[in-house]
Amino acid sequence: MPSVEEVKVHVAASVDQTERAVAAMRAVTDQLDEALARLRLTAIGSVHPSVFDAISRLEQARMRLEEAQTLALGATDAANSYRAIV
Repeated sequence: MPSVEEVKVHVAASVDQTERAVAAMRAVTDQLDEALARLRLTAIGSVHPSVFDAISRLEQARMRLEEAQTLALGATDAANSYRAIV
């Protein structure tokens, strides 16, 4: 069975790894924002349903990525709370 200090070290490592993943998700969010802006600009005046579908799907991907970030940050908060009481 791991010692209390070992548990704290492993929880801290997990928190650190999760925070790096969230930072990577933020970078992906920025890329999706750029792609959306470019597609919207390109699609001005277009009424083709495929363009609207592409924009809609990119917006959904962005929203789900934001949800993933929120969940991951909540997980780090909970893990840090656990680490504080161990």
